Amino acid sequence: MIRTRIIAGAAAVAAAGLTLAPAVASAAPTDKVAGTNCTVAQVERATQVIAPEAIAVMNGTPGGRANAEKVLAAPPKEREKLIAELAKDNPAAASYYKANRAQVDAKIAKVIAECHKY
Repeated sequence: MIRTRIIAGAAAVAAAGLTLAPAVASAAPTDKVAGTNCTVAQVERATQVIAPEAIAVMNGTPGGRANAEKVLAAPPKEREKLIAELAKDNPAAASYYKANRAQVDAKIAKVIAECHKY
């Protein structure tokens, strides 16, 4: 459950197009996403199918893709820190996540459950 909320928060914050100073190296498509059996590329492909609106926002926002990759590739404790920094610096995105938490969490849970298929 915590893993789902962390990844959901990361997706919501990163998809909202938030910028963050480079704190973690960019993820390679073959890097594993901590807490899953999937790579960054698999999570992205699953998200394209399950939550295409998140991919559209991420791609349309400067730094959106890089932030999403940083969060996904980070170890869980670092991921929590990155999400907290993003939320602090971007209250609108944090509000969006809070207002849509159930929907975001459901989609992210589905991405986690199905990413191995992509």
